Amino acid sequence: MRAAKEREATSVEQHARESLRIARTARELLKKFAAAEKAFQANHDPFQSSASMLDLTPASSHFTDQVMHGRLEISKELFLLVIQDHGVQELMDDLDLPPDRANLFEVIDADGSGTLRVSELVQGLLKVRGELKKSDVVATTLATQTLQQLIMELREEQTEFKETVLRNLRELVDR
Repeated sequence: MRAAKEREATSVEQHARESLRIARTARELLKKFAAAEKAFQANHDPFQSSASMLDLTPASSHFTDQVMHGRLEISKELFLLVIQDHGVQELMDDLDLPPDRANLFEVIDADGSGTLRVSELVQGLLKVRGELKKSDVVATTLATQTLQQLIMELREEQTEFKETVLRNLRELVDR
């Protein structure tokens, strides 16, 4: 019993340390995106967008008011520039993010707005960490089936509405 309790305590402690490590790494990554967004806004020339124009050094990586208040928005163009940085790649490796990072933007742009807010970026990156599990596939399949069912119900309601409108129009014309 004592050995089991010690293993459990060790496991809880390891989990806590890993959670802190992930949080710190995610924070550093967010700093890089915030610094890049600031540099991008200050120096944006639509004809000369390159990763080399962005200063992602530790001195430039600080939280701004817009990050603290959740107003940071990262465009796909900026996201693709930032992920080219070697330091950002190392942070993404530390977070165990998939190697196909050029397509991550579409995956984590939850609302399909074309920009990533701080919450979308952090939550999205943390959700895609690690290896694909069977539960991930099952959850996606179930969510897709639910959406298909909702679309079918919406289609039926739309058909019923159309028939009701046409019936009411015929009644009005017949009067």
